[in-house]
Amino acid sequence: MYLNSTKLLMTNTMMIGVIMTICSNSWISMWMGLEMSMLSFIPLMSNKNNLSSESLIKYFIMQSVASTMFLFSVIIMLVGVNMKNEMIMTTSMLIKLGSAPFHNWVIMIIEPMSYTSMMILLTVLKAPPLSILYQINTNMILIPIYMGMIVSAIMCLNQSSIKKIIGYSSIYNISLMMITINKINITLTFLIIYSTMLMLIIYFLKSLKLNFINQINISKYNFWIKMNLWINMLSMGGFPPLNGFILKMMVIQMLIFSDGLFLLLILMLTSMLVMMFYMRLAYTSMISNTSSFKWMKNDTKTNYFSMIINLMLTPFMMSISSIS
Repeated sequence: MYLNSTKLLMTNTMMIGVIMTICSNSWISMWMGLEMSMLSFIPLMSNKNNLSSESLIKYFIMQSVASTMFLFSVIIMLVGVNMKNEMIMTTSMLIKLGSAPFHNWVIMIIEPMSYTSMMILLTVLKAPPLSILYQINTNMILIPIYMGMIVSAIMCLNQSSIKKIIGYSSIYNISLMMITINKINITLTFLIIYSTMLMLIIYFLKSLKLNFINQINISKYNFWIKMNLWINMLSMGGFPPLNGFILKMMVIQMLIFSDGLFLLLILMLTSMLVMMFYMRLAYTSMISNTSSFKWMKNDTKTNYFSMIINLMLTPFMMSISSIS
């Protein structure tokens, strides 16, 4: 994503739409905010990749369908027609979130996207649908939560694309956010910590120009770059005492207090699978140096920023999670 005046204007408009959706008390205003953020994000997705136009069309179609469903549910609610508008509204927000079982469009469009656009899609644009789900306050999201945790944890095991791994990880973390949706302060804290983690790992992957796991095997990195990648992957996987572990502890604590024991069991089992595929990335980055010959010599300068920030933010995030 290249920074110019047009994309700067689109970024500002997108943020206005996000804030408008979160802060509004009117359903129509929320819909307008969703449309503003959606239409403003489309120009930010464009890049030199030949498949970017296909991703733009897929994103526009899915978001348009979800927006139409949301507007339809709002209209029938205002008219007073006795229909299941709550189910329609919840389904529309699940589509916008990219939650299971409506997650395939996210995996399809993130591969041609730049890392910056992908970060915006998986962090900033998740806040408006989550705020609307909090306003709906329904129990219909329980099945999508189960599906999101199980499907994303299993599907990520056979992926070689780092972007798709991050995409499935985002679907998994969306399910965790929806568990805490009744307590919006915990959901907001979760989103802030997860966005920080994702920003750090995307900043690091972008500097190394990594897109596939195989690139780690054929490239030669120095010790500190591999240690940086190791810490970022362990944090995303939820390894204690890093930031990802704090996120899971917040959800586990809430489930224990609310007697959600079966959901807690599913969370623990799927967390092991999530840890497995992030440990695979971390293992590949550290052990791959045993080969005597590398096809690509990487001359990237050692960047300690993401590693230091990741380690320094851990006690800060722990204090924030204890307050929430």
